[in-house]
Amino acid sequence: MNYLVLSVIFGLIPLMQVVIKGWLFFGISLIAFIIFYQILKSKGKRVFSFLAGTIIASEAIAMIFGFTNFFVLFYLLVVSGVFLVAANEENKVDILKDYITLNKYNKNNWKFYHLFFGRGEITSLEEAGKLLPSVFAIGEKNIAFSFKMPNGDYYKQIISKTNIEEYNLYDIKGKQDIYYVKMQDLFLPNRRIRTLHKPYLETFCLTITTKDGEMISFYEEPDVLQKIIKELEKI
Repeated sequence: MNYLVLSVIFGLIPLMQVVIKGWLFFGISLIAFIIFYQILKSKGKRVFSFLAGTIIASEAIAMIFGFTNFFVLFYLLVVSGVFLVAANEENKVDILKDYITLNKYNKNNWKFYHLFFGRGEITSLEEAGKLLPSVFAIGEKNIAFSFKMPNGDYYKQIISKTNIEEYNLYDIKGKQDIYYVKMQDLFLPNRRIRTLHKPYLETFCLTITTKDGEMISFYEEPDVLQKIIKELEKI
């Protein structure tokens, strides 16, 4: 699938204002943009850059022909800004893709995930909070990951499945401090709302140990880690 062409097609959403107006356009377009983000996630920087650019260009056409308004213009500029931020994040995926290609693998045969990375076993929620943002990939009987080091350079590594001694998904529990609901929670999503009734918080980490004794850990939502476990079982 050509995701670059798909991103341009998605960016034509503002032209829907010819037939859909007001809050209906806002609702439909917002749902569509959320779906588009999920489809294009981990497909690289260019797809989100083209999506943002096409949205702005389409809205400019709508302004010229007079079937839009400044409220929608502001809304679409914010949406485009969000996609440009996403493009910057996806640049991290491109860096790992280039490294995989440099090592003579086909990047199209790999699946990519945004995870948090750490060395050794993570034993507490406090440690999990200090992990580094990273990109994890799996494909062609290998795993790969990259993260930005303090000096600004990117560390990149490919590990063969034959060099993996074991991998485990384990839970981490920690006591939760009392959280008092704030006014902003009525308008902005807050993960703490889901755990107000729990005296302890529980999360999960994926640990991978290599045959030469190296142990690395990855943290994310349990459903994401479960997908990676299933992929590891396939290769």
